[in-house]
Amino acid sequence: MIILVGPSASGKTELGKVLQKQGIDKLVTYTTREKRVGEIDGIDYHFLEVSEFLRLAKENFFFETVNYHSNYYGTSKMDLNRNVYLIVEPSGLLEYMKLPNVISFYIDVDYETRKKRMIKRGDRVEDIKIRLAGDDKIFTDDIKNKCSYILDGKKPLLELAQEIEEKL
Repeated sequence: MIILVGPSASGKTELGKVLQKQGIDKLVTYTTREKRVGEIDGIDYHFLEVSEFLRLAKENFFFETVNYHSNYYGTSKMDLNRNVYLIVEPSGLLEYMKLPNVISFYIDVDYETRKKRMIKRGDRVEDIKIRLAGDDKIFTDDIKNKCSYILDGKKPLLELAQEIEEKL
């Protein structure tokens, strides 16, 4: 299982799309956040209402869950598969690192680049400020150093995907 971790707008989702084109499937996780333009339920995420998410969590449906920027995210136990990639936040990373056959990649990108990417994708200014400030608190050097490898998220996506494939 390939784990991608990094702060908001570090390129995790776009890198994942490249990995999919190269034959590595995405593990589709669950979330309560609103869909972004162009996202499709069941492809990008399984989008749930908060009440449904909490019900599933209570029923022990999830391997791990996290509340990130006031939204819940989680991975179902039945979806765990070694031949996929998955995007997680730091608390999820720590859970997945307990599993065998997990390799993790931290996508490192500076603050200004991430801010520009968020503006370009149409995020609201208030949301950008909140996400960047929150990320500074949870994407620490300790989390970065727990990952198997650190990637330079300013490199072209194809180059990053190649680096990942070389490490598998």
